[in-house]
Amino acid sequence: MDKLRALKYFVNLANTLNFSTTAEHFGVPSSSVSRRIKDLEAELSATLFERTTRTVQLTDLGKVYLLEVSTALQSIEMADELVGAQSKSPTGMLRITAMPAYGERFVLPALEKLRGLYNNIDFDVNLTDQVINLASNDADIAIRSASTLPDNVVARRLCDHQFVLVASPEYVSNNGAPKTSTDLTDRAVFMYRTQHGTLDWLTSREGVWQPLKLNPKFVSNYGQSILDNVLAGRGLALLPNWGVAQDIKADRLLVLELEDGPLSTRGNNSLGMYLLYHPPKFRLQKIRVAVDFLVAELGDGP
Repeated sequence: MDKLRALKYFVNLANTLNFSTTAEHFGVPSSSVSRRIKDLEAELSATLFERTTRTVQLTDLGKVYLLEVSTALQSIEMADELVGAQSKSPTGMLRITAMPAYGERFVLPALEKLRGLYNNIDFDVNLTDQVINLASNDADIAIRSASTLPDNVVARRLCDHQFVLVASPEYVSNNGAPKTSTDLTDRAVFMYRTQHGTLDWLTSREGVWQPLKLNPKFVSNYGQSILDNVLAGRGLALLPNWGVAQDIKADRLLVLELEDGPLSTRGNNSLGMYLLYHPPKFRLQKIRVAVDFLVAELGDGP
């Protein structure tokens, strides 16, 4: 039995739970996949899949085996890619994940420049608020905001990630500027929604960060729509400094300072935007050139 091929069939089948899909992926008949899986189960003296006429499911032993085997196969794939990539030009698929608003505004334009420099690198870009484990093979590079950094990754700081309360000059002229966080209760505010719900605005009272009770006029998971509403003079928003820096500089937005201190979204005002990668992957040329380029392009903020 070709053990490596059997393991590849096993991992794919464990993820798809469909013999036909796995067979199509490898360009072989379904009977070949079935035979390899049966040979693997016979060698292990264990049942990895429960099969019925309609469904395929991993057994408990199969789930344990998948966790161990997936890591080993990823290491083999990385080793193969490392050896095969030692050419003059970086090649292969580069998987990047970034926060949606920052990714759309800064990462995507930077990647367009990178694509022009390295035609043999392919890109898979995932703009999401979801935190992806870099130890897996789901992403090669992550660009995220953080105050504490995960273990076992290299973090390259790109810029500050501070939230500022902003409004347009027109709004302040018509409605006045709030003096304290309590004044925000009856204001038209625009808030961001993450995958976990609306992002609270927090204020520090006696050293404890507490959420404000607000009545948002508009909630969205699309940051640009919030910024557009604020620029139009419709209300206030708490937005990242890198997202409003150009509008502040051009006097399209005003930063509003509250007497009882700054607001936060995480109970922390020492956040930064970081480029993260798993150390072993830096040996791959595609990762190395991408990291160096993005740090040079995005470092120090807008």
